Amino acid sequence: MRTSEWIQIGFAIILAAAAWMSALPARRRWIVTLLAAFAICAVAVARSLVHFLAPLKVSVARDWLTAALMLVPYWQTGQFFMGPNEKIQAGLAAFDRKWLPGVTATSGTPHTRIGFSLEIAYLFCYPLVPLGLAALCALGLRQYANVFWFVVLVSTYICYAITPFVPALPPRSIAGAQTPSTVLNAGRAFNRWILRHGSIHAISFPSAHVASALAVSLVLLWFAPLTGLVFLVISICIAVAAVVGRYHYALDVLFGALTALVVFLASYAYLKGLV
Repeated sequence: MRTSEWIQIGFAIILAAAAWMSALPARRRWIVTLLAAFAICAVAVARSLVHFLAPLKVSVARDWLTAALMLVPYWQTGQFFMGPNEKIQAGLAAFDRKWLPGVTATSGTPHTRIGFSLEIAYLFCYPLVPLGLAALCALGLRQYANVFWFVVLVSTYICYAITPFVPALPPRSIAGAQTPSTVLNAGRAFNRWILRHGSIHAISFPSAHVASALAVSLVLLWFAPLTGLVFLVISICIAVAAVVGRYHYALDVLFGALTALVVFLASYAYLKGLV
């Protein structure tokens, strides 16, 4: 199996084992376990396609399956959230109030063009990883997909591994009186719809979105500097929007970025040997 597949299956199994060793209700334990089983089966099916399709097509399919399976540990991690730790949550909020008083005085982006632009920027946190893989392939650099996935997966999964130990609601959920839906900018309305239907309704700490976005940008900067610069700008916009939109606390974002940077630097010697 590929390194990326070992990482995904291994992490899914670890979370399943942790669920059974925790005080989670039986239903949640089974959800975490079934998600792990789904990841294992998906990888097995993808590998077996070599009996029916050309090797190149199978290889490409496995590249893209990795992107889809990144949702598995996110949903698994969500099952560990039983409610916020008030002390931790208060500490995260206090940091924001101290250093970003203007931001914490609001419950999200304003109904302005700037607010709309920030919401669109945050929206890019969802497709940025597959867009990064697509860019790598379009530039004729698909041979580095394994490196791309190693940096992105390790950065993201470190965030997921820490998240159950930092249970907290997102700041938008504890900001007091929420912005009335009648004055939401269109971008925020759409983001809230996505979060209502697909979110675990808790933060990831560090921010997995910021970590994965920056990890993609750093890998592309290494192999394709101009393209990587574009992705880096988008990643920075995602980080800013995450805080201003009250989707994450400032510390979530800072530690998410730091996680990606540390993983990338730890991979530097290997990356240097590829170019």
